Amino acid sequence: MSPATSNDRASASASPNNTTSSSLWARFEQIVQQDQAKTQLIREVLYRYDYVSHEYERECAERLQERESNRAWQREKQIVEEKFNTMQIMMARNPFVVVLIDGDGMIFSNDLIQDGEQGGRRAAVQIHNAINEYIERETKEIPIDARIICRVYANVRGLAEVLVRIGAVPDIGVVENFVRGFTRGKTLFDFIDVGPGKDRADDKIIETFKLYGPDMHCRHIFIGCSHDNGYARALEDYAHDPSYLRRITLLKGVAFEKELLALPFPTRTIPGIFRTSKIQVPGAPGAIPPGTNGINGGAYKPPHFANGIIGEAPKSPQVAKSYNIISGLPSRFPAPVRAPSENLFDSPVQRMASPFLPRTPSESSFASTGSPIPARPVMNYAAKAALPAPPVTEAPVYKPANREEVIARNRIGQRVDPPCRDYDKTEVDRIKKIKMCNVHFLRDECPYGANCTHLHSYKPTKDELQTLRLVARMAPCQNGSGCQDIKCIYGHRCPAPRSDRGAKGAKSCIFGEQCKFPSELHDIDCAVVKTLVIR
Repeated sequence: MSPATSNDRASASASPNNTTSSSLWARFEQIVQQDQAKTQLIREVLYRYDYVSHEYERECAERLQERESNRAWQREKQIVEEKFNTMQIMMARNPFVVVLIDGDGMIFSNDLIQDGEQGGRRAAVQIHNAINEYIERETKEIPIDARIICRVYANVRGLAEVLVRIGAVPDIGVVENFVRGFTRGKTLFDFIDVGPGKDRADDKIIETFKLYGPDMHCRHIFIGCSHDNGYARALEDYAHDPSYLRRITLLKGVAFEKELLALPFPTRTIPGIFRTSKIQVPGAPGAIPPGTNGINGGAYKPPHFANGIIGEAPKSPQVAKSYNIISGLPSRFPAPVRAPSENLFDSPVQRMASPFLPRTPSESSFASTGSPIPARPVMNYAAKAALPAPPVTEAPVYKPANREEVIARNRIGQRVDPPCRDYDKTEVDRIKKIKMCNVHFLRDECPYGANCTHLHSYKPTKDELQTLRLVARMAPCQNGSGCQDIKCIYGHRCPAPRSDRGAKGAKSCIFGEQCKFPSELHDIDCAVVKTLVIR
């Protein structure tokens, strides 16, 4: 159909003849409805657009915040990685292994010690090589370039005295040369002299272990302590920590004590380095490990207590005496045995009575002689009044005892030694170099006889004996001021001259803190008020 024809028909239908008012209104209503629908559609589109625009802006804001957070996290991650890498480099830069050895119980073999300084150097090299081999072959956690630190703690003088007495070395100087050679053998190896004193080596090893244990540079710790159960109580706190279980190894010398065997730590033996059996000291059934008792100045223990290098010597048919070795001096002797009926002394220090005195139990019906003690009948007051009066006896007459036959006590019960000659350093040093046997010349009963490492054949003058007595008193008696041995030759108070700078109640002599005597054996009152008479 052509356009012209369509226009003609529209004009005809819109002409006044064909259009009515109602149709116009109907058409108008139709157009209004169409406009409303259009308006509603536009309004709905606008609402949807507003919602979408709001969500878009919110999402854009969140994405922007996430991008900023991501960038910050990336920067922080880079910083943390740099710090971590630096820490890893620092931790890997200085790895080391620590070897701690209790030299009072882990005794080096005779062939090493007898070679003096060269033996010490060999011992250091062998320990170093053994630890290196362990690192290379048996573990992957320790770098091959890890350094090895070794610390041996011991009372060198006391240890040397024991080795001389058993004939392992001819003199103390050999042991001192061995110690020097061990320290020189490797740069990080040290043989440290802890001096006399109970458990000094133990305390140093335990505290050193606590120092190195948490250090991440320390990759492994070897502890030589197979002779002493005391280490078990220190190590049991770490037995359940996995980080310690794989970093601790116990070294074996003599057989492990029972409590150490119960620990879960691995054990190793370095062949040819340490003695595998306890030392027997001839003639000294009471000898015990130098690090725990006699040699280091601790209290006396029975022979069965020995758990270190020194065990119980074979029994002798003769009466056994117990001797403890004090650094640099011959052994001290126990108090002489007395009968139970002998009076000791009227002093408040009676609790220090010698453990060697025979005792009769208070509830026993037999005395020490084996004779029965007749039971006394219980008597009432009437029976006691009917008894005859006791016979009159003469009052005892006091007779002063010879000063050499008594133990003098001051007002608080401390032992007061008889006066000796004044301290003369030159003369004291000269007498020490002679190396006279104190026990032989001052007690006349040295148990070692021809085997004694000190001189018996020397003929000292009276003045030299006085100086020798002073030298003996320069070693503190292990029983302190409560000693009851009438023939004790050791010091019960510090004999050195007093220092002007010394404070009362402290080590106030010229030796100061280096003095072997404890603080309580300084400034002792020498006024005698009580005596123990020996008949």
